[in-house]
Amino acid sequence: MKCPRCAGLLIQEEIQEHSGRFHGWRCIQCGFRLDQTIAQHRLVAQAEEDSSKSEDFPANCSDNLRSEAPSRLKRQAGRA
Repeated sequence: MKCPRCAGLLIQEEIQEHSGRFHGWRCIQCGFRLDQTIAQHRLVAQAEEDSSKSEDFPANCSDNLRSEAPSRLKRQAGRA
């Protein structure tokens, strides 16, 4: 498995903390750690972020317009 941060090698390890022992993954290159709880929280956060993006536009707005809007706003901000 590859590390999402640096694309290094993730190895499985047993992690012991105050809350107990559990299995997770650690990158041997950058030290990034990943376990089931971290992965679940990231999925929830990503789903919330995706739903907040779609709320910025009316439901009948085309997907093409939705994908173009953020880049258009950045270009307009750069001109100001």
